[in-house]
Amino acid sequence: MVSIQQDEAIGKLPAGELQAELALFLQPVMRRLPEKRLRAVGQLAVQGILSSQSPVVTRMARGVAREGKTIWPASKRIYRFVDNERFSHRDLLKGLYAIAQRIVADYAPSHLVVAVDQVNFEKPYTQELEGVSTVIKSTPPPPRGQKKRLTSGYPAITATVVNLPEPAVTYANWFSYVTADFVSENREIYHAIRTTRALFPETKLRFVGDAGLDDQKFFQQLALVRAEFTIRSCHNRTVEVYNDRLERWEAELLYDLTASVPLSLKLHVAFTHARKVRHVNLELGWLMVRLPGTQQVLWAVVAHDPDSDRDLVLLTNIPVRTAADAQTVYTEWRYRPRIEHTYRFDQEAGLDVEDMRVQTLERMRRVVALVLMAALFV
Repeated sequence: MVSIQQDEAIGKLPAGELQAELALFLQPVMRRLPEKRLRAVGQLAVQGILSSQSPVVTRMARGVAREGKTIWPASKRIYRFVDNERFSHRDLLKGLYAIAQRIVADYAPSHLVVAVDQVNFEKPYTQELEGVSTVIKSTPPPPRGQKKRLTSGYPAITATVVNLPEPAVTYANWFSYVTADFVSENREIYHAIRTTRALFPETKLRFVGDAGLDDQKFFQQLALVRAEFTIRSCHNRTVEVYNDRLERWEAELLYDLTASVPLSLKLHVAFTHARKVRHVNLELGWLMVRLPGTQQVLWAVVAHDPDSDRDLVLLTNIPVRTAADAQTVYTEWRYRPRIEHTYRFDQEAGLDVEDMRVQTLERMRRVVALVLMAALFV
């Protein structure tokens, strides 16, 4: 390390302009650090992640080392930063959330569409790291044709505003299944909801999620914070539908109802997967249902793909009474995959967050916060 010098490519970057823009972007974060030196090193660490496209401290240091100098002094400063006891990862996250508040204030939207998503980060062959857990991964695919595999790693959850020109993270947590501070995944989701509402107490919130959030507990949690939601259904649960003729609610299976719902709206939609665009003529229908246990009234929006003869069922508490309402619900739910682009940039196609090599959970959480800042800056 004492003989490794600055990366030659770094000297060709417009360092002055980059540092000025980065300092402005990171102001909400740096205000929460207790002293000037820590603020300088925090900005240096984010700049190193951007320059090296890596969360490894020595590579970060190589991206910011002075011309003609070795990386040892910069490495030592960053290692001390991730191990400093005068602040915690929560201070970095509070700064990250303040950046989200600033972004939302700049655009002033009528409402926020927030995608809540869980993701597992892999640390292959790891056994001794603090809090290492067994997680499920589907990429890259396992041998013998299975869709998923078990591996060592850490689960994480984020909430991200996805209806603005730039993303804004309103909650992030890298956690462990085996540490004392873990209660349940439902609790982590509830923290994401509560934190987002605390950041934007007067703003209309609409949460969108994939099938993993199809849970009545989640629906109730959102009702407690006065939020709307649209979630992809994955359970053929029993629901109640109102019989106008007999003037009563009757129990039916959800998918039996959605299979026969009138499809009164046609949409031409483009899907992009693996850089390939597929155009589909979708048909939309909707109906009102009620959950038997909680008596919560929901609407089921059905998107039928005639080419593959498949139905996508979305459950929402947004009243759907017209074709325009159904189209709005479906269109806003389609914002959700934008959060996966951020994950892909963090993991595979950009900053390689899974390659971090610090060894305690607190240090990992600090590095993850720094990587998120770098990703949002980009």
